Amino acid sequence: MSINQFTKYGFAVANAVSITGSFSAHEVSGSSDVKFSSDVPVSAFLESLEFELTSIASGDQITVFLARDSDGDVPLTSTALAGSTQTVTIGRSTATKGGCSFTINKDFHFDSTVTNATIGKLYVIVKCLDSAGGGASCTADIRLNWRG
Repeated sequence: MSINQFTKYGFAVANAVSITGSFSAHEVSGSSDVKFSSDVPVSAFLESLEFELTSIASGDQITVFLARDSDGDVPLTSTALAGSTQTVTIGRSTATKGGCSFTINKDFHFDSTVTNATIGKLYVIVKCLDSAGGGASCTADIRLNWRG
């Protein structure tokens, strides 16, 4: 019996997406504008999500789940689990920039029977709330890190 090891590492992106206080879907995939980014393989280990944020404030929180489909109706992760909401870490030199990250640690296999699913793409469903729990808005560059 042999142990399969990861032979490829990569990341998929969604750049300059607008996030509001309501859940919205954002496709992550390879982009010709982002060097070394690539589509999500049909079988992969999804490691983490990274958010690079602008136009944020101290105390803002990001809540996220990952979905197979563009409607966000077939979740891969859940907002009911610990870790699906993170308070944004404000950058050292700029009070309106910062980020947060989410651990996924989940195997993924593309399923062609899912409506609105596309090979090479997954969907980040995300919202932003301020420190009082009201809707907030920001702009994000999102990276989905995977191993194949």
